[in-house]
Amino acid sequence: MSSSSVATSADSAAKPQSHTAGATDSTPSAYTDAFNLPIPVPTLQHSFRLCCDLEAVRSLGEGVHGDGGQFNWVNFTGGFFEGSWGRGEIVAGGQDAQHLMPASHPSFPLAANVSTRYLLRTSDGVFIQVQTRGWRTGPKDVLQRLSDAAREGGDKVPGGAPSPHEYKFRLEIEMETDARNEKYAWLNTAMWIGAGVRSGRQVLYDAYLVQ
Repeated sequence: MSSSSVATSADSAAKPQSHTAGATDSTPSAYTDAFNLPIPVPTLQHSFRLCCDLEAVRSLGEGVHGDGGQFNWVNFTGGFFEGSWGRGEIVAGGQDAQHLMPASHPSFPLAANVSTRYLLRTSDGVFIQVQTRGWRTGPKDVLQRLSDAAREGGDKVPGGAPSPHEYKFRLEIEMETDARNEKYAWLNTAMWIGAGVRSGRQVLYDAYLVQ
């Protein structure tokens, strides 16, 4: 058996799969048991899709870094979400504060570091705060087209707005709501990762619950 393995026993359907890193000849003896301990493997389950309506991008300039990058502010005007645990609206007033890396950056030209705050209101009237952090990355020319499309519309960009498959938009997502609400309190201790798309004056993403 290799030093790294995933459990594949007949009862794997009843128990989460586990991963054993496996101690090697280089592992200090004090840590052998720790590296041989099986740990459950997280799985992903689609949880919800969110579609957020946006105002035009507002530029704040280079900000305190003065690195040639661009700080942007985007207000949310509404939207809708729906998934396995509920549905409802995005309350107007949330925002995305993003840092667009400079075109001269050696590793991440025009990549965007995003930080957002949403307020959801479920169909049964419960408010849920959502926070996300993440990155949009991809080839420089694709990210330039994406930035242009966000400001001017995809129909005005040579080559059109990029396809979601031409760049990567990934998020980490947390939610918070009333801890005494029996239906939704579990959201407070859950974690999600998301795959997103910028489409004109909308951002869409699928959120996957980490099990």
